[in-house]
Amino acid sequence: MNKTALFGGTFDPIHRGHINLAMEAVRECDLNQLIFLPNYISPFKRDSKVTPGEMRAEMIRRILPLNSAFSISEYELERQEPSYSYDTLRYFRERMPDAEISFIIGFDSVLTIEKWYRGSDILREFPLITGVRPHVSTEEGLEKIEYFRKKYHSRFHVLNLNPFDASSTEIREYVRKGKDISGLVVPEVEEYIKDNGIYLDGIDE
Repeated sequence: MNKTALFGGTFDPIHRGHINLAMEAVRECDLNQLIFLPNYISPFKRDSKVTPGEMRAEMIRRILPLNSAFSISEYELERQEPSYSYDTLRYFRERMPDAEISFIIGFDSVLTIEKWYRGSDILREFPLITGVRPHVSTEEGLEKIEYFRKKYHSRFHVLNLNPFDASSTEIREYVRKGKDISGLVVPEVEEYIKDNGIYLDGIDE
C-alpha cells in the first residue's frame, strides 16, 4: 500500500523542528510520500499577517531534496480561502484511493484536535502521527492519545523524536533583531530569507 502523510501548517518559515519531525515520520512509519501543505490562512489565524504563500512554499521547496519522500502541494494556497484539515484530508483520500492517508500534527495539537472542525471524524477516520515537543506536557499529551484510542479507536503513532526547541515565531523575531538563525533553519532557507528580506518589517505587528 502507498503510505502517504500530510503535514500541514503555516511554515512561516519552515524550520529544523518541522524537518526533524518529517524525517522521523518517513523513517518510522515507512512512508512512501510526505506532502507538506502550507496553509492559505489557518482558520485559527484569520487576523494574523503571514508571509505570502508563494514565498512560504518556496522555502519548503528548498528543503525537499533532504528526503526523496518529501513533496509539496499548494492545494490549500490555491483555494484562496481558509481550509479545514478534515476537508483537505478527505480531498486527498478521494484522489488517492489506493493510498493510506495519515495526518501529521504537532504535539500541542493533540490537546486540541477534538475541538477542531470535524475533529472527532479526523480521529476516527485517519491515522495520526505526532512527536513530543518542548513546552508541551508529554504526560498530558500521552494521556489524551490514550483517551482518543479508547473513545474513537484512533490510530496514533508517537515518534521516537528528540524534541527540538524552535518556533517560527522565534525565528521571525531573531531575524528582526539581526540574530543568528543558522541553527534553527537549514542554509537554503536562511539564504532565501536573507535574499528576500523576509521578516525584517515585523509581520506580527
